[in-house]
Amino acid sequence: MSIFSTWRAGFEIEVILGDLDDPVFERELREHGPMDQASPKFCQAVARALRKETGRSWTAPTTSSPRTGFFVVPEYGLDPLNWPKDRLAGVELLTPPLPLEEAELVRCEIIDAIDTIDGDFNFVSNDCAEECGWHINIDAGTSLRLDPNKFIVGVDELLLLARNNRLFSTYTGIQRHAVGIPLLRHFGQDPNAAFLQGSALSNFLDRCAGRDKGYAANFAKLANGYVELRHFSAQTFFNGRPLEQELERIPSAFEVWFSQEDQLDEAFLRKFRLLAAWLDRNRQAISWDLGGGVVAATGQVLFGDQPIGQLTLNGLTKLELYGRREYEIIAAIRDIQLPDVPEAIALLALDLAELRNLGIRERVSANKDFQSTVVQLAKRLKTMPNLASERQLVTLAAAQRQREEFYDNSIVQAKN
Repeated sequence: MSIFSTWRAGFEIEVILGDLDDPVFERELREHGPMDQASPKFCQAVARALRKETGRSWTAPTTSSPRTGFFVVPEYGLDPLNWPKDRLAGVELLTPPLPLEEAELVRCEIIDAIDTIDGDFNFVSNDCAEECGWHINIDAGTSLRLDPNKFIVGVDELLLLARNNRLFSTYTGIQRHAVGIPLLRHFGQDPNAAFLQGSALSNFLDRCAGRDKGYAANFAKLANGYVELRHFSAQTFFNGRPLEQELERIPSAFEVWFSQEDQLDEAFLRKFRLLAAWLDRNRQAISWDLGGGVVAATGQVLFGDQPIGQLTLNGLTKLELYGRREYEIIAAIRDIQLPDVPEAIALLALDLAELRNLGIRERVSANKDFQSTVVQLAKRLKTMPNLASERQLVTLAAAQRQREEFYDNSIVQAKN
């Protein structure tokens, strides 16, 4: 996967546990039901069980600390309202940054330990377990700078999120949403991208990249020397491929040399030229109206004269697209400005078109005219194979082989 042996990964894995066969917790569950927040005693009991099963120094700190370790802490983002009757509390298991091979070993230890401690609830697909995430924090030590622009042009986030059933959730926004609106506005003034050549595109993407926990790739963590990846589900942690295969193209994308970026950059720009043309054709069909709200203002977005989605405004704007079924949301983008609604609609049309080409066709708009434009966009993308996810992977693999050959030749020359 990588010519660098310095890649490391730390985990944050969310699990929902039962009473641990402990009479105290059995009585707690029977008399009071599930905990809204795992108690310190429960976290300590989980840590003891993990120490016993893995031989590692799991603890349950009650205060935050800058140091890393094997920690069990309450998970605040899980709602126990509809849990099965045998579920007591949700916890998050944190591991320190470790070389990828050792991180995979720790993953296997945790899997075996949870199976022994709690059974297979967290392994089996169910509505509760599907809420749980697996965050992977990666870094390459001091040997490699993690540039957001390389990730943005080199990683198919839609594919990763679709594989993990985490599309369009509150904390898995894609970086294309962060950079896409300013980029579409740029194309309005520079349709041939004449001012985005050379290092200009890299600078543009670095400046506009999303840097908060609402993005699946949280680049705010670069200040601490790593990137937090929120693309992965707990189901993938327990049942997925080995770590290096799950990370797939991410390390390779970060490793791309500046001299190797041209193909990835050009594919990215060609896709946005196509999207800018789509927006030019459809901008006049897009409108919206706003009403009041108890907490935040709300409104509808129209395509033609029919609703396509809803807006929620609370300082910034969230846009959600309707599906065919009642209350169904098929795509969403957050933290946009109200004047950016047409650009946001274009970005979501691109998402739906690419998902369609990936074989994910259940996300269908209730607005027939809009759905027709999505299908047309998908067909247009299919005629441009250099823009496909598979081509991105081929390009990264070729770039990696070139780097490997360079380093191999350098070693031979040094020996001679």
